[in-house]
Amino acid sequence: MDQLLSLREIDLRHRVPKGTAFKAFKSLAPDLEEGQDYLYLTADDKAIQSLKAAGRLYPTTINAVLLTPRGYARLKGRLPPERVS
Repeated sequence: MDQLLSLREIDLRHRVPKGTAFKAFKSLAPDLEEGQDYLYLTADDKAIQSLKAAGRLYPTTINAVLLTPRGYARLKGRLPPERVS
């Protein structure tokens, strides 16, 4: 799971408001392939709790989307440049 990025992590990486990565993902979703570009975790997936505990998901997250490096590369084009501190 270390190579996967949550939408929260992408928002933080790009220093954009909460939900920005989600909106970009939704607009790109028809062109993305589940399993190749992203993983979708449902509310009953035990990984969600551990990701929340690690601060990788927003506390209010019910179902989670995790982007693979390939999916993130595609999503980055719809976001402002990454800003590292």
